[in-house]
Amino acid sequence: MVDPEFPASLAELPEPELPGPSWARVAVTTGGICGSDLHLFAHNTGPSPTLASIGTFPFVLGHETAGRIVETGPGCSLATGTRVVVDPCIPCLPRGIDPPCANCARGWTSSCLNLDSRILSSGRSLGYTMDLGGGWADTVVAHESMLHPLPDGIAERGASLYEPVSIACHGLLRAEPAEGDPVLVVGAGIIGLAALAALRGLFPRSPVTVLARHPHQGAAATACGADHVVLGDPDNGHWEELAALSGSRVIGRKRHQMLMGGFPYVVEAVGSPQSVTEALRAVAHRGTVLLLGAAGISEVDLTPIWYKEAALVGSIDHTVDASSAPGLAGGPGRHSVDRALDVLSAGLLPDSVVVTHEFGLEDYREAIQTAIERHRSHAIKVVFRP
Repeated sequence: MVDPEFPASLAELPEPELPGPSWARVAVTTGGICGSDLHLFAHNTGPSPTLASIGTFPFVLGHETAGRIVETGPGCSLATGTRVVVDPCIPCLPRGIDPPCANCARGWTSSCLNLDSRILSSGRSLGYTMDLGGGWADTVVAHESMLHPLPDGIAERGASLYEPVSIACHGLLRAEPAEGDPVLVVGAGIIGLAALAALRGLFPRSPVTVLARHPHQGAAATACGADHVVLGDPDNGHWEELAALSGSRVIGRKRHQMLMGGFPYVVEAVGSPQSVTEALRAVAHRGTVLLLGAAGISEVDLTPIWYKEAALVGSIDHTVDASSAPGLAGGPGRHSVDRALDVLSAGLLPDSVVVTHEFGLEDYREAIQTAIERHRSHAIKVVFRP
């Protein structure tokens, strides 16, 4: 039933057909609620109107999807009954576009130039399509290239965590921290904690400091192995703590403070104007800020980029990264989803810590509200269990 006051509704839809012989149908066992999903319900980051034409409404939500294969086309090599997670991106290969675009030909499937082509599907990825199902549904269909077998040691409850960890793994390999360099993660929601886990799985010699907004997030960061946790202070006292940890000093006044010196590598994991500004102000001279938060139009202090000669690096989605890293998930030429599954198998992002709430699809409004009001609910990762 459609509620004009709420932008999502629970609906009975026809089962999507398999689009081709190399596709499979997956019965969803776990579907995560992502921060980007919440942008539909609460304006927690700035808008991105330049992307408005890429998708169409309505669509079936959910791009963090784990489940079990229940049907395969004749060209799919995976067996019925296989537990899998789904890379939600729909680049050239699943769309049947041949020859592929220039970026897919390079292996940059996360940067596919045909995500907005509307060939095969109207959406750029699962979770933004109408005709393929999604993670907030009973079933979803996916091309074999989008499916990754789920190791036995990963429980269904935490299976959808592969997606934020894969986001972090790909981002970290877009611009790698130097061996042993200290890293600051700004934000201790699920993306920040996933970045912490990915850092431990890819660059284990790099000590990680996490800047958390809420005490329950700080406690989760500690439980997930952060070397240091600093709680954000409305009166800006956290800058002195960050300075002490990075061997730097604080300049500026009141709301406009910055580290002279700072952390060689900073992961921005929220996307809000405040967190992007803090990440830039905390980075060391000629350091790197990796933008994992889905920031849009907002007012951000860009002074540190030119004053500190810092590099701001963007990243999105999942792909095969040719580079390697020294940690357990760091082999060369691996897909970021498979790296993420290694991180989860090693227990570096325990679902007992980060999966705080589970709901059935019928309770979708309560689930979304719980995720939005995390300061009250102490939610970190909210999942659906269809």
